[in-house]
Amino acid sequence: MKHFFFALAVFFAAQAAIGQDILRLKNGSEMNVSISQINPTSIKFKKTVDGPIYTMNISDVSSITYANGTSENFAPAPSPVTNNTNSPKNNPTKEVPEDEMLAPSKRYGGPRIGLTYIAAGTTRTRIADAFNRADITPVVSQFGWQFETRIFTLENGAAGLVEFVPLIGGLDQGLFLPSANVLFGFRGANGVEFGVGPSVSLAGFGIVLAAGASFKVGKITFPFNVAFSPNIKKMTKETQDYDPATNQYVTIPGKTINSGFRLSFFIGFNSRKA
Repeated sequence: MKHFFFALAVFFAAQAAIGQDILRLKNGSEMNVSISQINPTSIKFKKTVDGPIYTMNISDVSSITYANGTSENFAPAPSPVTNNTNSPKNNPTKEVPEDEMLAPSKRYGGPRIGLTYIAAGTTRTRIADAFNRADITPVVSQFGWQFETRIFTLENGAAGLVEFVPLIGGLDQGLFLPSANVLFGFRGANGVEFGVGPSVSLAGFGIVLAAGASFKVGKITFPFNVAFSPNIKKMTKETQDYDPATNQYVTIPGKTINSGFRLSFFIGFNSRKA
């Protein structure tokens, strides 16, 4: 957990310099950016040096004033309001939602494949009993899909997320082991992320901790994650057994049982136009 909190501190402590180009929109608002590329239909730019690349339709842009002082006009800017400029009704400032401008490649929802190690405990026992098998190995395959919803996006591209990851495990051994995980997480502008949330599987209900990063090859993003579900200890109830030798009931104390921890590694991919 120390690594998770350290990563969170790094994300919020890192601040990048703001670009020097001025991007003026048709709605009258302005942004300080660094222009990366201008296409016939869109403009790509960064808000910070280390931040993500944003994309905006050129039809929404009025003009650009570059750092060297030159300007480029794309459409006549709206006439300034001369009466009662302090009134919000006469001087609206409509902000472009961050999520609309964020490059789609920063959304990592998609297929997931991986492996899970199941430590000795009641989880293994339940699986063996359910399938009447004694030859099940502790490492099982996993196939699933990650769905994600963005809660908020910071100016540097970092975002808060809610992720839902349904999985089917054990197909390599002829097993059907469904599980579902919901994670509340944080992803930095560089793609490093971590999260925590509830999990349900044949082991019952529990907690899952996850962390990951990503790398990119061309237009394809490959996110990879490590997930850990800690062992759950349970104490069984004490029981009363009749002893015919003494003609009395003997109290058998309860005992501690362990579910066994689970450690998983996943990798996925997505390919989207920036």
